[in-house]
Amino acid sequence: VRMQNTLFIDTRTPAEFEEDHIPRAINLPVLSNEERALVGTIYKQKSKEEAIIVGKEFFTRKQPEFLREIKKNKTKKLIINCWRGGMRSKFIVDLLRSLGYEAYQLQGGYKEYRRYVREQLEQFQLKPKLIVLWGLTCTGKTKLLSFFPNSLDLEGLAQHRGSLYGGIGLTPRTQKAFENVLFWKLQELNGEKYILLEGESRKIGDVQMPDFLYKAMLKGIPILITRNLERRAEHALQEYFKTKEDLQRIKEVTAHLFKVISKEKQQKVLELLDKGNNKEAVKILLEFYYDPLYNHTIKKKEYRFEIDTDDLQKGVRTLKGILGGNFC
Repeated sequence: VRMQNTLFIDTRTPAEFEEDHIPRAINLPVLSNEERALVGTIYKQKSKEEAIIVGKEFFTRKQPEFLREIKKNKTKKLIINCWRGGMRSKFIVDLLRSLGYEAYQLQGGYKEYRRYVREQLEQFQLKPKLIVLWGLTCTGKTKLLSFFPNSLDLEGLAQHRGSLYGGIGLTPRTQKAFENVLFWKLQELNGEKYILLEGESRKIGDVQMPDFLYKAMLKGIPILITRNLERRAEHALQEYFKTKEDLQRIKEVTAHLFKVISKEKQQKVLELLDKGNNKEAVKILLEFYYDPLYNHTIKKKEYRFEIDTDDLQKGVRTLKGILGGNFC
């Protein structure tokens, strides 16, 4: 995937590409989402031959733009994939070779690549020790990780923060895409002495981490991260209230918090949000939704160290000092 002077070109539809794709591949679809659906219908209801004819007609219209994009990579080795190494990629490889490009078809297509990623994760041998940051919501754990190159930001890879509010302002990845980026990140970090990551549930939003990683995380060296409520609320405002759409989504999620917080607290949060008093609303959510949700997990553990992040830079220095002590 990281070969020099090689470009992967995914000829599947934008929807297929968005669900998951080979890292650093670009999407030059032979058919749009709608065209693909129509060709599939023709294939089922009429014939394969007619579906091919219609598909080629659709592509002919976009061929000039397609070739303009290809021309930007004239000097590169082009590896073309579709879903399973079938007609779409073969058609493009034949076309590009006829125009003098060095083009190859990825045998088995994306389907074979996906099988490879799953197989590699199933048998992955994790070598580094895990150092796990545990703590309540908005204590700055993710921010702490960003100061360490040997860190694994699972929420960043999932594009979800793990709670009912966790997808706000983000575009959560599919399970396929999560496993894809996770595999390559683990490969990159597997030569390190240790990996820093945040303590998570087995599921992060709708995606689930592999068993080997979850078990290693539970056995990792635990560090407790703490921060006062005022600073946590400020952090939440920066993280979750970036746009008007984010605010609207927060109101929608809050309105559906059944059995999690009391009806009284739920209504109070909604009233405060309507008045623009977002900070006070956030404090209630932190104290009465988030903290009860995670406290039982956090209190179960015996921590080797505790780091306060009221002053984030001081917290970073403390963590660097701990890691420099060769405790693991």
